[in-house]
Amino acid sequence: MSLRKILLLPIAIISIGCQSSTLPNPNDPADVGALSPDNLRDQLTSISDALNIHRTKREITEKEYHELLKEAADRLLIGYDSAKIDPLKAWKYGEALITAEKWSEAKIAYEIAVASARAFHNEDRRVNDTLRLARVLGETGHVAEAIKTARTVFNAKPVDAAPILFGVQYEIVKASRGKGKDVELAHLVEDAIAITMRVEVDPNSDAGRSFINLRPRHIGQAWGTIASLYKAANLPVEAEKAQTKGDVMNREFAQELPRRI
Repeated sequence: MSLRKILLLPIAIISIGCQSSTLPNPNDPADVGALSPDNLRDQLTSISDALNIHRTKREITEKEYHELLKEAADRLLIGYDSAKIDPLKAWKYGEALITAEKWSEAKIAYEIAVASARAFHNEDRRVNDTLRLARVLGETGHVAEAIKTARTVFNAKPVDAAPILFGVQYEIVKASRGKGKDVELAHLVEDAIAITMRVEVDPNSDAGRSFINLRPRHIGQAWGTIASLYKAANLPVEAEKAQTKGDVMNREFAQELPRRI
């Protein structure tokens, strides 16, 4: 049996074990929509955890991990129909659709999720789902629209803005760079840094302390990203200035690290 088949075996077991029935049959109309969004999300989490064990043991590469997880998500989404999803849970389907790299369907899911979040005044979901929608737009080459979409949550209150730099830095830029808008992306990251500097969290909570402790590191990395975007756009002076700012933040993080641990 090949390594791929061995690694997919626990995926099948997890998938069946987490359900009250077998996986949906694409040829059986009775199975369409069989997976609830919560079930789908739980299964993908379990599969990711299982694959992470193999990745940690170096039995699979980073590329193989993502390929196997994509394949698992694709299987679990059999029978998915955007016309039948609960708007309040559309974001859960969106996560799986991103994993499966079904970008057009992910766009629809996140458009539904963002509209729902706005209608119900759910700021946490509005911020997170808008950033994910922007990432999907970047993946499909609509970078100007992705940047415009991301900026719609830059008006979030400081208590709701923690996800912004992370979404911009690690998802939107990664999906969008090299597609003709690198300077605009650099400006987007810089504005996200300013927002992150004002973020308010509960310093007595584990999540709050972690955010405060790691903020200089993430900001330093963000300035490095800005520098690389300017370099790609053939703007060496701007790139050097950004890198200098990043180096300052990285030194601050290194100096403060013993106290933060």
